[in-house]
Amino acid sequence: MDWADVLRGALSFFLVVTGIGLAYLFLRMAGVFAALQSSVRRVTDEVVPILDKAGVTMDGVNQELARVDEIMQSAVGATKGAERAVATISSAVAAPVRKLSGLAAGMKEGFAVFRARRAADAADRAEARSPAQPGAPPAAGAEPDPADEDTGRHHKSPY
Repeated sequence: MDWADVLRGALSFFLVVTGIGLAYLFLRMAGVFAALQSSVRRVTDEVVPILDKAGVTMDGVNQELARVDEIMQSAVGATKGAERAVATISSAVAAPVRKLSGLAAGMKEGFAVFRARRAADAADRAEARSPAQPGAPPAAGAEPDPADEDTGRHHKSPY
């Protein structure tokens, strides 16, 4: 027996142990693959119904969104109608209010002009009764003009 026979025996032993190890490894991997297949089957069995339910839920959500869209469109239509109604009422009310406001301003100005002219006429009458000197006190027997006392003005109005 020489060293070549020993090496051949060691190599044979190594190959037999390696074969046994690989066989054990393959058996273990087969078990892992079986467990993996079982897990995938369970996940698939659980996930598919969940996905089906999610699809049904999404269909319901889409239907509700379509209804909400219809509601929003009708609300927008109602808002536009209300806006048109408010604009119509506003224009119908604003025109007479502007006219009344203009009439009130005209009447106010007319009364102011009337008072100013009346005061100017009273001042003219007072000057006609008074002596020739402007600013001189009235004569001893002369009565003061009541219009002068009411207004306190002694000048002519520009109106």
